[in-house]
Amino acid sequence: MPLVWAHAEYIKLRRSLRDGRVFDMPPQPLQRYVLGQARSAPAIWCLHQKCRSIAAGKSLRIMSRNRAVVHWSLDGWGTWQDTELSDSGVDLYWADLPTNDLAPGRSIVFALYRPDAGRWEDANFEVTVEAARP
Repeated sequence: MPLVWAHAEYIKLRRSLRDGRVFDMPPQPLQRYVLGQARSAPAIWCLHQKCRSIAAGKSLRIMSRNRAVVHWSLDGWGTWQDTELSDSGVDLYWADLPTNDLAPGRSIVFALYRPDAGRWEDANFEVTVEAARP
């Protein structure tokens, strides 16, 4: 069967070249990603998978298995805000932090407070914004 599949791909390629457009492109992804310019999903940060950087233009989503409050700053703790993680209903809590307007080279710093346990996580965390890749 692999040769049949390869032959079918060759025929679709030849048809696409003749038509001057992709022959078997489904209309839904075309509408969403090419014509509609869908935004990409946020960058995800959690204790077990800590991202150290995100692309410029992305928001940062903090996720946790436990209820928590994110204590965060965009200016190195000059000013700060607290955001409580929202319950997703499936034992997962999350919050999106507004990092989409941060310029490359800037950072967001944050700490997590666990109100149920009455304690802070052991460290402050930092995520740096990098220039978006083409």
